[in-house]
Amino acid sequence: MGQEIAFFQKRAGSWHASTWDDYARQVACLSRALLDHGLQKGDHVAIIGDVSQEWVIAFMATACSGGVAVGIYFTSSTEEVEYFLEDSGSTFVFVAGEKELGILLRSRQAAALKKIVVFDPTVPSLGNIVTLSQFSAPASACAALLDDQAGLARPGDNACIVYTSGTTGNPKGAILTHRSLIQGAATTRSYCPALYRDPQRVVVHLPLSHVVGLGQGIVFPLISKVTPYFGETGADFATTILDVKPTYWMAPPRFYQRYAAELVSRINASSSARKTSYHFAMSIAQKALADRQADGPDDPLLQALFATCRDQIFLPLLAEIGLDQLTSPYTASAPMPPDVMKLWQTWGVNLKEAYGQTELVGANVAQMRDWSTPGTIGVPIADPRWKTRVAGDGEMLVAGPGLFIGYLNKPEETLEALRDGWLHTGDVVQLRPDGLLAIIDRKKEIINTSGGKSISPAQIENELRQSPYISEAAVCGDGRKYLVALIEVDHIATADWAQSRNEIINTYADFCSSEAVIRLIEGEVAKANQRLAPVEQIKSFRILPEELTAENGVMTATRKKKRKVLNERYKDLIDSLYDHSEDSLIRGALSNI
Repeated sequence: MGQEIAFFQKRAGSWHASTWDDYARQVACLSRALLDHGLQKGDHVAIIGDVSQEWVIAFMATACSGGVAVGIYFTSSTEEVEYFLEDSGSTFVFVAGEKELGILLRSRQAAALKKIVVFDPTVPSLGNIVTLSQFSAPASACAALLDDQAGLARPGDNACIVYTSGTTGNPKGAILTHRSLIQGAATTRSYCPALYRDPQRVVVHLPLSHVVGLGQGIVFPLISKVTPYFGETGADFATTILDVKPTYWMAPPRFYQRYAAELVSRINASSSARKTSYHFAMSIAQKALADRQADGPDDPLLQALFATCRDQIFLPLLAEIGLDQLTSPYTASAPMPPDVMKLWQTWGVNLKEAYGQTELVGANVAQMRDWSTPGTIGVPIADPRWKTRVAGDGEMLVAGPGLFIGYLNKPEETLEALRDGWLHTGDVVQLRPDGLLAIIDRKKEIINTSGGKSISPAQIENELRQSPYISEAAVCGDGRKYLVALIEVDHIATADWAQSRNEIINTYADFCSSEAVIRLIEGEVAKANQRLAPVEQIKSFRILPEELTAENGVMTATRKKKRKVLNERYKDLIDSLYDHSEDSLIRGALSNI
């Protein structure tokens, strides 16, 4: 195994392979340095940086020297970094380069750190700052270190702290043991056995401080046949995917939605001949998908026609974005718009949903059937060590060997999440007559209108996102008379639509001032309203002047909405959507008393 490839890293336009021997040597030398500089078992070591092999090596070196790795998102502000360092009590910090170092040095904790180790070899050493190559011990001093440290490690030892998204407050540090990581990631064996049977390529694009990125880039190579590829940057994942042509991919719905919009736009802009061929292939593919999803044997003639359409039309289209060899595609972390999932399946991509959380590392529920219909997360995995049940109030509870052991410095939140060995997920689910589970909403994200109605914003947002012109929606109305929505339009699809009508769109902000685009979205909201109950319908909306991103603080790195931050940032915009005449009348009446 020593000379087999452990992972690939792209640098300056070229791919570089690292063998397991290379990997082990670098981890051992870095572990030796940490121990020589005073790292004690259980000490916390923070890592701040984009997806890279150095991040992986720093994590493994920390774990192999008995430390606990603390992943910090590389997009974090100084205030956020300060919070993470103070909360974790990290004594060492690894940073990627000058940008992350500058943010770190502005925090009050920086001066007290034993060492700040920088991945970038060009950053000058000063004070407690040193480069990775200078910090690592010589290979001659590390020969037996990994064997020695393995003898000291226990499955129940803390391995890392993974901070949750922080959608409703400060992020909570979920404590994961070595057992949590291995057993949690190994749940994939139940719903995606191909990862253990056949060699797989995965593009690691989510941050390694996120549990999915951590699983794909660090844990899976240890227990499966998955080989990770790290691109130049995480943001450049589209180029990396084109290079690598992954066979396995787990990504939030938004990534699939954006790719789908891009491909549809390419077809719309193509020649008449290509459009004709595509639409003819789609007419066959839709019938073939319905045939595959129906009970009973497949129609061999229809499936043969589809196979030809896939080879001649859909695979070349998918090859344009590098997803033509994708055999194990999954989505999780948010509801998948049914139309998006159906489109991928029509193209012949066997996309499935799974459910997981940071607190359980892997997935306890997944769609098992090929060509699963959208709208559910599937069934509990067939592993007797993992148990899933639905509480009386609809909350999904999970028990199993990979659960986290608590939140760092938060005993009350830990007791709320872990009770009698069961993880209270906070997600409300419905067990359907066919045995499939469907997510209804987060318990803490129910909107209670002033009329006394409890409404799920996620379900309504999912209806809105079925429009090809709406990439994200934020439904608001807690304590209000009715529901309103802030709309993030899909840049590609809406720009194409506007251009075909000679509308001038130079920047994203132009969408919210374009009368034609406003009327377009008005129609899309009306379509969604037709599928909603009267109390769930959107009475008014605004197109946002900017995209929702982690950089402007309203989204997490995995495209989950931080509702509290979002409501604060766009307070004036939300207020403008409501008729305040009654409020003014009451205020006026009170002021005259």
